[in-house]
Formats: sequence, C-alpha cells, structure tokens
Amino acid sequence: MSVYLSVAPPDGFTRWSDADWDRWLREHPWEAAERVCSREDWAVFLYQVRQHSERGKNLLEPLMEQLVNERPLSTEEAEDFKAALSAAREELAKKPASLLAEAAKISPFASPEEVDSRIAAARTRVGREPTVAEVWGELLDRVDKVLENAARERRGVYFGNV
Repeated sequence: MSVYLSVAPPDGFTRWSDADWDRWLREHPWEAAERVCSREDWAVFLYQVRQHSERGKNLLEPLMEQLVNERPLSTEEAEDFKAALSAAREELAKKPASLLAEAAKISPFASPEEVDSRIAAARTRVGREPTVAEVWGELLDRVDKVLENAARERRGVYFGNV
C-alpha cells in the first residue's frame, strides 16, 4: 500500500452532494495524485521527524492525527504542514544520518537494517555521509511539490489514489 497526495477541491468538499461533485469535476478536472511513498515509510518518516526535529514536531503535532490516518487537510492546514516540513527540513539538514542508525538500535519503530539501507541509498545519491534531511529528501521533495500546487491554488490537500 502506498500514500498518495493530491491538491483537494476547495475547503468543505467532504460535505458536498453528488451534484456538487459532478459540477466541480466538470469545471475542474482532478489533479493526478502523487505517490509519496509506502505507508510503512510514511509512518517511519513522521516518527523520525518527530524524534529528530523539535520545531518540526511542535508544528506537526496539531496535524498528526490527519497525517497518520491520511485525512484531508484544509487550505490553512496544508499551509501549516508546508511550514512544519520546511522547519523540519532545515533542522534535519544539520543532523547526521548516523543519528537515525543509533535511534534504530533502541527503538522498535524501524529496524536497524531498514534504516541502514535508507542511509546507504542517501549516501549513494549525495556522494558523502548524508544528513537526516537528505535521507528523506526524495519524500520531502514529492510532498513539497503537492503543497506548492495547493498553495498556488489556495486549496488544501487530499490523501488517496484518485
């Protein structure tokens, strides 16, 4: 199973009738959903951001239930999510990926082998010892692309393969 993210219709769309949906879809073709990552990676990513980025954790906390359960984010929540990921990325860019490996030894959330594999892939990509932000760089880039589109359209985001 994968996590998909797309720009959502205007806020309140979850309460639309069938006629509202028909009208909206005729006038605004739905943006293709972007595959962000596997559900397992999504859970590990959210956990590791919360563990290694104090600012990211504090900014993500109000959105955590929706992020974990893949529920739509309103326009304002999408903006908050974008700000939280930006703050987390900035903070995680200053921390070596070896922190993830050390944490995996004491936390059962992600196996040490899984974390080592992710760090090795990032090392290959960047050509040196990566930061935590670089380990999650591809996921951050994909999410940021969707959040940029949502901000441009002044809309929220929707989880799901649509």
